[in-house]
Amino acid sequence: MIVAQVKIYKDGRVEALIGSQDIGGGARTVILLVTSSKLGYLPLEKVRVKIGDTDLPRSGTSAGSSTTPSVTREITAAVEEVKRRLFELVAPELGAGAADLEIRPGGKVGGRGDAAKELDWDRATRLISESIIGHVPTELKEVAIYYHADKRGKLTHVTLDDCERSA
Repeated sequence: MIVAQVKIYKDGRVEALIGSQDIGGGARTVILLVTSSKLGYLPLEKVRVKIGDTDLPRSGTSAGSSTTPSVTREITAAVEEVKRRLFELVAPELGAGAADLEIRPGGKVGGRGDAAKELDWDRATRLISESIIGHVPTELKEVAIYYHADKRGKLTHVTLDDCERSA
């Protein structure tokens, strides 16, 4: 399973955590930018990315150009989960339903279509007891694609079972 975590702390700091390695594909930078943008373009200095440590949430293999898209999907899902939890805490303060809230530019939390109902990021996060964590476990599905070349070189897709039967 890939598990990404995003934590929002009472002091407004945000951490995005995933165990994959950044091996030159820009995963660390993309995670920083995705986390910031999904939180209303929260200033980058408020977001910290931890990546590539065995103490971090387990994740898929680091595999060149496929690492960044896979961790981006996981971090995005974790941000959505942590936003949902933040909205549940902020909703009573704004007199709105959690489902009616959004994050606006600068990390402001407010009611959709109601500019008057709004809390800045630091005031919204002060409603958190210590931290809130959004994490999304996603099962890794092993994708096995095998091809068989006939005598003329024509490729045909085969399954692992097909390969084992012909061996």
